[in-house]
Formats: sequence, structure tokens, C-alpha cells
Amino acid sequence: MIRALPYRRKFGLKLAGPSLATLALTGLVGCALDREAQVRALLDSWVVLGRTTYFKSTMECTAGLFDTHSDQLSIMLQRVPTVRQGLLLMGHDLAVAFDVAGRTPTEVSEDVMEADLPKGLGVLTSGVAAKNCMDEALTVNYLEALHSERAMLIFDPTSNGLAILDRDRQRIFFARGPV
Repeated sequence: MIRALPYRRKFGLKLAGPSLATLALTGLVGCALDREAQVRALLDSWVVLGRTTYFKSTMECTAGLFDTHSDQLSIMLQRVPTVRQGLLLMGHDLAVAFDVAGRTPTEVSEDVMEADLPKGLGVLTSGVAAKNCMDEALTVNYLEALHSERAMLIFDPTSNGLAILDRDRQRIFFARGPV
């Protein structure tokens, strides 16, 4: 009488368990919200980028800091002098640079929250979640830029990517959370 081999032995799947576990762990290590090249491409469409100073992306957050060669914005980015104008453009899924006189990026984000809670939560979530991907030095610099009247908040509602353009130091921060 011929005995049938168990399914996994017959097809050599005896080692499948450990192999699949290894593949799964390898896949998790590679999981991140963003790739540096993708973030650079987005930011480069807004400003002229220099070198990457810092970049980290996990499944929960992305944080980056890049040098800029100029504080000039591309024509691809809509610069607005009021939060109201920015909200209208964000409603059409356009990236917006809030260049509101006398307001810091933190104050602008508070104004966005007050005027339109869902849009404001997108801005806030991206900015706050990214802190988990920052080292201590980057956190200090990021907070400094958030409280500078010379810095500009940029938000892309299609990717939920937030950027802070620090015009004084010619650098741009990028932040994103899993919104």
C-alpha cells in the first residue's frame, strides 16, 4: 500500500514557516511612509534643494531636513497671504505656502484649525507625528522654526505632507504622519 506524504513534506514546504517569517520581517524593516527620493522630488518642486541634512521614515512618521539654495518658491506652489485663501486652495487639493505676515507657522496652523477643523487636523497630525522620527537636535531646530515669523508653513493636502521653510537659515523641514 502506498502512503501519501503529508502535504507540506510532499511539496518541500517543510521550511516554508521560517522562510516566510524571514520574508515578513524583512518586509517590515523596509516599510516606511516615505522614501527620501520621493520627499526630495516633492520638495524640489517647491524650492531649490541642497543636500539632505537628516531623513528618517518609519511606518508611523517621516521627518526630514534639507538645505535650500534659496528661499524663493516655485511657481508650482501657491503662496497665500491669508489662511482663508489657503483653505480655499487646499479645498481644491492644491499645495499651499502660507506666507501670512506677522504669523508663525504654529499660529498659522492654529488659525487653520480654528477655521476648518478637518483640514487643521491634517496639518496638526503631520506636524506632531513627525516628532517621533526626529532626534533631539532636529526637534529643537524644528520647534525653533515653528515659532519664527520668518518661517513659512507649507501643506500639501494630497499627501498630507507638511513643510516648514526656514528662510533665515535656508533650510526646509518635512513632516508627515499616518493621516
